[in-house]
This record gives sequence, structure tokens and C-alpha cells, in this order.
Amino acid sequence: MFEVTQLAVGGLDDNFSYFICASNGDAAVVDPCGDTSKIIAEIRRHPDARPKYILITHGHRDHISGLADVLNVFPAPVAAHPECRVHSDIRLADHLHLPFGDSYIECLFTPGHAVSSVCYRLGDDSAIFTGDTLFIDCCGYCDPAIMFHTMREILYPLPDSLIVYSGHDYGHVPYEALGAQKKTNPYLYTKDLPAFIEEVKKL
Repeated sequence: MFEVTQLAVGGLDDNFSYFICASNGDAAVVDPCGDTSKIIAEIRRHPDARPKYILITHGHRDHISGLADVLNVFPAPVAAHPECRVHSDIRLADHLHLPFGDSYIECLFTPGHAVSSVCYRLGDDSAIFTGDTLFIDCCGYCDPAIMFHTMREILYPLPDSLIVYSGHDYGHVPYEALGAQKKTNPYLYTKDLPAFIEEVKKL
């Protein structure tokens, strides 16, 4: 069982950070950035939580700007893609399962927006943290051919039950089930590359 707190931290462009807490006290922060006072306040709201991971979805500055501040109060190992520009304690592999609570967090390599893009799926299929790969109603600026493969072959087959928690507040709602996004997000439901390229031109 996991508790997810979405934190509207502002930053360069309406960024989100996340605090995840497992029922056994394991805790993780996703993309520490923006107004870190909000992240730190959430950490302090869980005084018995054990710092387990800081999870980086990719190395762009707007997603890691608060890393040093958060590490001061949440001394957890930093996990990131091997190609990520940020120093990491855990160099991830595709489909790696990070032990978390009574379950795990699965690391999915999802290139397209960045070579180092990673999505993090909770092992109970309750949530996925997508950074700038998948937004509500949209996707990140990308290499169209690579992102098309990511959308069709990696994200679209995932369970509809997953709540999509993205890196920016760009959608009509701050989060939504993947099943709903499969019906309304053209970057997920478009089935051929030429049509996908046309959609990317709208970004």
C-alpha cells in the first residue's frame, strides 16, 4: 500500500514533485525541484519515514534544481538513468525492481524527451511517475520516432489502473488514470508514426 502526495512546486514551468510513502515507512521523493520548502514540509510531516530513494525522471535542470536542498533533510540514495547528467548512487537498468515497502518500484526506460528519461511504476499498479515523457493530454518535446516507440510499445500496454503523475501541470486535471489517457491523449492513442509526427508538430 502506497501513499502518494503530489506537490505543486512551481519552478520554471508549473513543475510537480512527489513524495511516496509505503505502509512500512519506506519513503521516496521524485524529481526534487522548484519550491523545495513544500517538499521539505511534506517530508517533515512523516517523521518516522525512512529515506529510501530520490528518483530522477531525467536530468533536465528544472527537475533536479532542488536536489541538494532535499538531500540535506532526506539523505536517500539518488537513482537515475546511467546517461543522466546528475550524480547518482544507483545506476538504473531497464525494468529494474527497486525494493520498496512490501513491493517494489519498477524502472522503465522511456526515451524520446531525453535519452535519460525514466518512468517509475509502483509495483501494485496504482501509479506511474512519468516526468516529461507523458503529460496529462500531451507529451514532452521529443524525437518523434523514439517517442512513438515509447508510447506504443512501453506505456500503452501498461494497466489502465495506473494513475499518471507527470512532471508538469499541463493537463485539464493534475493527474488521471492511464486508461482514460489512452482514450483522450493523441500521443498515446495514435497508432502510426506519420500521424504521430503531425501531432508532435503541435507541441
